[in-house]
Amino acid sequence: MNWKKCGVVAVLLLVAGCRGEEGAYVSQEQFGEQWPLTVPSGRVTCGYLAGRGTFVTFIAPDGKKYALNKKTMSSAQKPSEIGPIQKPDPMNPSAKKSIKVLTDRALKICPANVR
Repeated sequence: MNWKKCGVVAVLLLVAGCRGEEGAYVSQEQFGEQWPLTVPSGRVTCGYLAGRGTFVTFIAPDGKKYALNKKTMSSAQKPSEIGPIQKPDPMNPSAKKSIKVLTDRALKICPANVR
């Protein structure tokens, strides 16, 4: 076994893992009435872009990625705006429900060095 090659591979995997996005499954079932979206579930992700900061996204069951914060909108990933899948706010039908519960959940899964 070539230990030098194993060491290089291990370092590359470690670096790739640190720079990648962290993710977690979320659903209407978990959040109940606080669930802000018209889709029943998805995945929230958190990552970091050098020079831009922390970004958070929601990935719908169909694979489409939506921005949960403004930093995401200016990232190279160009996710869609979340508005089209946001539920109306029952207290103010002309407004959308807050996505704060999803943003907060995404930020909780960020590695400490990303937050």
